[in-house]
Parts: sequence; C-alpha cells; structure tokens
Amino acid sequence: MGFDLNKKRTMASLRQRFSTETSNYRKYIHKDDEDNSKFQKPLPASHFMLILGLMLLTFSLVIIIEKQLPKGLTLAEEKDYPDKFIAERAFNILQNLTRIGPRTAGSYENEVLAVRIITSEIDSIIKEAHSNHIVQVDVQKASGAFNLAFLDGMTNVYQDVQNIVVKLGSKIDSSHSLLINCHFDSVLDSPGASDDGAGCAVMLEILRVLIHSDKILRHNIIFLFNGGEENFMPASHGFITQHKWAKEVRAFINLEACGAGGREVLFQAGPNHPWILETYSEEVPYPYASSLAQEIFQSGVIPGDTDYRIFRDFGNVSGLDFAWSSNGYVYHTKFDNIEQVPLGSLQRTGDNILALAKGMAQGHQLSNVENYRAGNLVFFDFLGAFVIRWPMAVADFVNFLSVIGSFYCIFWNLKEAKKYDDVSGKSYLTKLYQCMLIIVSSWLFCLVFSLGTAACLVGLGRTMSWYARPFWAFFLYVIPALVISLVTILIHAKYYNKDLELSPWTVFQLYYDAYQALWTIVLFIGILLRIRSSFIALTWVVFASLGNILKSKLFGRWRDSKWLFLHIFLIGLPFVQNFYLIIGALYLFIPVLGRAGSGSHAEYLVAVLMSSLFTTLFSFAVPLILLVKQVYKILNLLVALFLISLAVLLLTPMGFPYSGGPGIIAPQRFMIAHTQRIFHDSSGAIINKSNGYWMVDMDINSPHTVDYHVPIMKTAELIEKDCEKYLYCGLPYLVPVLTMIWKTHWVPGPEPRLLKPVNMTIIERTKTEGSQRLSFEINGPAHLGVMISPFEGVEINSWSIPTPEPLAGPMWNGRNTYFIYYAHGLDSVPFKFWIDFKVPLHHTGPIIDFAVTSHYLFGEGKASKPLKDMVGQFPSWTAVSYWTASYESWIL
Repeated sequence: MGFDLNKKRTMASLRQRFSTETSNYRKYIHKDDEDNSKFQKPLPASHFMLILGLMLLTFSLVIIIEKQLPKGLTLAEEKDYPDKFIAERAFNILQNLTRIGPRTAGSYENEVLAVRIITSEIDSIIKEAHSNHIVQVDVQKASGAFNLAFLDGMTNVYQDVQNIVVKLGSKIDSSHSLLINCHFDSVLDSPGASDDGAGCAVMLEILRVLIHSDKILRHNIIFLFNGGEENFMPASHGFITQHKWAKEVRAFINLEACGAGGREVLFQAGPNHPWILETYSEEVPYPYASSLAQEIFQSGVIPGDTDYRIFRDFGNVSGLDFAWSSNGYVYHTKFDNIEQVPLGSLQRTGDNILALAKGMAQGHQLSNVENYRAGNLVFFDFLGAFVIRWPMAVADFVNFLSVIGSFYCIFWNLKEAKKYDDVSGKSYLTKLYQCMLIIVSSWLFCLVFSLGTAACLVGLGRTMSWYARPFWAFFLYVIPALVISLVTILIHAKYYNKDLELSPWTVFQLYYDAYQALWTIVLFIGILLRIRSSFIALTWVVFASLGNILKSKLFGRWRDSKWLFLHIFLIGLPFVQNFYLIIGALYLFIPVLGRAGSGSHAEYLVAVLMSSLFTTLFSFAVPLILLVKQVYKILNLLVALFLISLAVLLLTPMGFPYSGGPGIIAPQRFMIAHTQRIFHDSSGAIINKSNGYWMVDMDINSPHTVDYHVPIMKTAELIEKDCEKYLYCGLPYLVPVLTMIWKTHWVPGPEPRLLKPVNMTIIERTKTEGSQRLSFEINGPAHLGVMISPFEGVEINSWSIPTPEPLAGPMWNGRNTYFIYYAHGLDSVPFKFWIDFKVPLHHTGPIIDFAVTSHYLFGEGKASKPLKDMVGQFPSWTAVSYWTASYESWIL
C-alpha cells in the first residue's frame, strides 16, 4: 500500500515537471499531436529532415573544398611573380616527357630519350644560374641487390640503372644536404604523366626558381631524377648506397603518385625527426597531411610502395613522402596522360615543395639531425587550411586527460538525472551500459545488412556499381546504415526505457552519453596501443564533453532552438573533420579495388567500409531521433530512397561499373601476357608445353565482362590445379603477388614469338658432404624472374647475391619459396650467381624446383600480331596492359 502511494506521488511529480518543461518548447508542438500522443517529443519531423539536409550540404561543401586548387601561373604572368613556381613551364616539360610514350626501365625511351630531355632541361637552367650558387651534375649508373619485404617478398638484383643527380650548393660549402627525389620511368603501356613525370617536371621548375634566385642556401639541395622506380626501386637504392653525395643526405622529400591531379597528400613522415613535419606545417601554403593516411599506407592495405622505403631502410634517413591520390582510376594505365594533370595541381605541388625545400635547406636542423631525432608527431590538417600537430607524449597526455574529462561529464549527467528525474545512479549506469550494448549491436546489424546487400548484388552479377560512380555506395550502404541505427535505438528506447518516456531529454542524454562512453573507450584503447590516428576518437570525445558542459552551463534544463543550434555546431565540427578524412580515404581506396585482384571480395569490403565509417560518423546525430515526432515520415523517406536506388541500379545501365570517359574515366583493368610455358622433369626432358594468353584478373568482375567484345575470352579457364603442381602456378608472375592475385585465367592461343629466348645454363655443380653449390648463368630480355623452392629438408645456406641473407616468400606445398627479380639497363648483361644448399646426408636426387620467367615489356618483342589483334577488340571502357612472357621450369 505504501509502495503504491509512493509510486503515485513520484509519477505525479514527474508529470508536473514534464508539464512545466513542455511549456518551454510549446512552439515545437502541434495541437493535433497533443491530443493523440501519450507524451510529447519536442522536434517535428521537418526539423530532423533539415538536419539530414544539413548533412548532405556538409558532404557537398567538403567535397568542393577537397577539390579546390590554386590558379596555375602562366609564362605570361612570370614577370609579375618573380621567384615563383610557374606551372605552365612545368606543364611544358611534362608534355615533352610524355610525348616519348611509355618509359619502361631498360628501354631506349627511358635510358636514352628521357635522360636526354631531363639533362637538356637541366643544362638550360644552369646556363642562367646566379653566381651565388654552385651547381654540379652527375649521371650515375648503378648495379647492386637488396631484399624487399613487400607483398610476398623478393630479392631485387639490378644492373646499370641510371640516375640523374643535380647538387645545388653555395660558397658556404655545407656538408649537409636535403634530397628531393622523383622517378622518370613508367610502367608498360602508360605515358606516366602523373606517375611520376609530373614529379620530375615539378622538381625541374623548383630547380630553376632556386638556381636563378640570388638567395644563398645554408645547406645543399640534391635533386635526384631516378630512372628505375617501377621495377621496384633499384635506382634509389643505387643512389643512397653507392653515390658519392649520398652520405651527406640528412633528410629527403619524395614525390610520387597513386592517382592523377588533385592535391598531393603527405602520407608518410619520419621515422622520428618531428622537426621535418614541423617545418612542413609552418612553411607550406596548402597543407594536406594526416597520420591516418600514414597508418593506412604502412598497414599494407594499399598495394604499393615508394622510394621512401629505400631511403628510410637503406640510407637510415628520415623524410616526407608525398603523392597525388585523387583519380586513382588512371594510375598505371594508358589514361595517365597529360590531360589528367591540371595546371592547378602542378602549381599547388610546386608551391608547397618549393616552400618546404627552402624551409628545410635554410633550417639549422640539417647541421646536426641527431639532436632533433627523438619523437614522433600526431598530425592532421583541418580542411586544408592548417596542420594540427603535437608530439606523441603530448598526445598521450591530452588523450588521457580527455578520457578523464569525458567520464566526469557522464558522471555529472548521472547526478542530473537523479536530481531532476529521480533516476538513481545505479539505474542510470545500468541503462547506460544497456544503451552502449544496443549501439554496438546496431553497428553489427548495419554490417550484417550491408553484407547481405553485397551478397545479393554478387549473386545478381551487379557488383562494383560504386567504382565509376561512388554515389551508389551512399545509397546502397550509407542510407541503410542510418535507418538501422535510428530504428534500433527507437525500439530499444520504447521497450527498455519506458520508465523515462515522460522525460525525452533524459532519454536523449542517456544515448548521447552512451555514444560518448564508447568513443572514450576507443580513445583509451588507442592510448594503450599507441595509435596515432586516435585523434579521430579524440575529436569526438572532446567536443561531446564540451557540448555536455556548455549545454549544462548555458541552458540548464532548458531546451529550445538555441540548444539545438549549439548541439549541431559542437558536434558539427568533428563531423566535418571526420567526413573530410573519410572522403580522402575513399578517394584513395575505391580505385584501388579495381586492381586488387579478383579474390579481393571488393563488394563486401566496400559494404563493411561504408557501413563502419558512416555509422560512426552519425554517432551524435542518431540520438536526436528520440526527440522527433512522427518518425515514420523520416524512416519512410530513407527506405524509399534505398529501394528506388536499388531498382535503378538493377534495372538500368546506370549500375554499370566502368567508364572510358570523356566525362568519367574509370576503366576495367586487364593484364595479358602472351605466354610460352615449358616444364622439364629431373632428367631435363620436356614433359609439358603450352602456349596461350595468361589473364591476370585485376578485379572481381574479371574476365568475362568483355566476352561480347572479345569472343576468345569465353574460352578462359580458371587456373587451379597448376598451382599445386608447379612453382608459382607455372605462370610468369612479374612480381611476387601470388597471395594477393591468386585467381587468374588461361586462354589457349598461338605460340608467342620470343625475341630473345631465355637460356639458362648450370655453369657448375659441386657436391660436398652435406652441401651442394649450383652456379647459374641466365640470358634473356631486360626483365627476368627466378623462382626457387628447395625440396623438403634442403635449405639455402648462402648465395653470391649481395644481400644479408636470402629472403623467403610464401610456402608452396610445405616448402619455402624464393623470388629473385633481375633487370638491366640498355645494354644486355647476363645474370650470373651461385647458391649454396645445405642438403641432408641421406638425401639423393634433385634438391630444388627452379623456374625462370622472362618479360618482354617494350620494343619489337613486346607483342605479336595475334596479341595486338586481340587487345584491339577490347572496348573503350577498359585499360589493357599487355606483353610477351615465358615460364620455364626444371627439377634440379
């Protein structure tokens, strides 16, 4: 009886407070709703729709800001801008370089024509050098070898690769230098305008500006134009390990591209030496940098590598790695031409690198870099306006302080709930824990639904619609994620927080605190794991906590339009910044899935990526739905958008994933090697021989999308059994990427014409107790691969290749594998080496599987007429890289 009386008094008190509270926001409530609703929610559906519209507007504005470029200066304007980078001159240099066509390492185009253009440009610049400068030029030919722990791992052996090196110094005669690097070679079939001709054009124009200026540099700047990056960075290795000026390099700037045009992103910095990034932050006019980008790239998610690794690992030098990342669709294709490089991109990159080079070369740090070695920075730019950075020690302190402050804010809200809504501390914490669980569950529901949608699209054969038109990913995966997030907490609030139904603001605050607590836990985990991109969680935690404090101090229990505007403003700042990071990551990641291999499960990856990124982005917007009347209007709109977009995608050509331009260039990639395969047994006799076209499947739709245009593709057979029988599937892999690109096809065809067939000779085979030495000489084209797999119990003890030790790759039938990549310059040089094997005493017979691949990537032997005829049938929305190759194996 007493319990019932207390309960009635409590409910009466709550109704009285609620009645007072609702009078404060009467303007939000429609009279018709008051008669039909058990309790009132303050926001009409139209207000939430306006918030959704504001999100879309934010998305659009961020995308517009992300694409902004400065005006490219022309030669006609040069007199008005003395000592400035002139984009048009760099563009003209790039035009001359790309007119050569593809510049594959070892080709006449790369070793002679490209070198001639660059050295001629350097000579013309030096003629007008100011007398304050001392300029030296050297053309280096380097030979060597190194292990590269990239992809499946390989040993790179190179002969006579070329570097053009310019040293800009002064009468100060400093013994310390800044290195700026680009590469002028390109992959086969690509003009290499952005990768990396533009980088070299930018460097030449920077050289001109510096060399014509009367300002004396405190330290030297070395300009390295390297002629071999695309065949896995031998030229930069040759410079940093062998060149006479290498030992004076104290820091470096590397210019690269994994896209075309747009803004250059600083995606790797260090290791250590935070002063380099400090200089970048202070000097460059258009910053674009993030430690998130660095962690993504170094995780191996992006299948690529740059000369940054070589300078860092083999030169023990720290520096900065820049790359154009927009429009990755044209990267390493025939579409990477001069038309993809706007003047604004050249101007932006030129202005930034020129300012950075001046700042570093004039700084005192180069004189004694070891004094400034310690530490790493957390860094990110805010909408390209400025860079926010702090040392890791400061980051740890700020992060930890934010965790404490966040939990204090939640504790304060707990006391407020007890004071005004008669909710005990224990009850609030219990509800908070339940809300956290349901939010995490909603994220999982979003993932499951997105994966289900992806599975349906895969089953219907409508995959990768987002490839050429990324907006499809928004309709397919982002809108459902928002709907599921909204519905989940609405249902949970209705059935599990009914006791608070008369206090909608308390319910809102409960879920708000739950999101804040989850982000705080993420931040705490980031502190423990020393994750530099924890600044993302930090932004949410700081502004959520700040919102709690300001809303409490400024408004108390009052809730009106001013409160809503404050909430939108405070949460809007991390929302904008995080969407800015998301869009940059998507620009980089989506084009990569067009070259990640057919086993990449790209549709599922995008489903998970979009769902995960945007459910977290919507974190503090989702609880607002608890304040909205007539939520069915909002949910109906969102569901209708999803269903209509799905119907359009399935029933119209708008869902086709590829495009050949001119408006949108997003081609489907094909790699085709016209191949001869020969297999020998232990006696040396040929036991198998086949000829045909090896189709390297670059995405999940390969290879049958072109069956209508290229009828021979209908005969393509998946290669499976050969991967068990033969080393590297008996296929001429140019690089060791078997773990990434394992799904390939074979089309029977005519025998290719091998201009310079491989000739493998065992010069000597010596046996001693417990060991054997095999000495080889291999002749062939400029690019060769050697694959080795010792029999069970046999081990490679040492070899003549000048690396610390042989680098093992993936296992094959329980045995180690080794991949050696060999390339030479213009003049043919045979590959000679020996290997010592440790052999068990009881072992008899052969000791290794041994295979040699050859690759004719340029010149007369690149393609036969049948190959050219087949490639000519491919439609305009494809980009085909093709060459002639061979694979020959022995059991030795």
